[in-house]
Amino acid sequence: MNKKKIVIIVVILVIIIVVIGYLFLSSKTPFQSIENVNQGVLPSLGESTNPLKNKPNVNPVDVSNPFRSIKTNPFQ
Repeated sequence: MNKKKIVIIVVILVIIIVVIGYLFLSSKTPFQSIENVNQGVLPSLGESTNPLKNKPNVNPVDVSNPFRSIKTNPFQ
């Protein structure tokens, strides 16, 4: 009988803690998105900051591909 009372009290306490936790978390304001948090703090980054916008062509296959102008399969 004594163990049964302890189990009932523990179950009731867990239910009360869960309800209080739910009410506490639901009353808080939701998190702001990253765009809203950083608005006005960080400078705007445009396309002018892209370092690879005018990158040189360093792929040797693009420059010296002998099969570039062939439209049909040469191995048929």
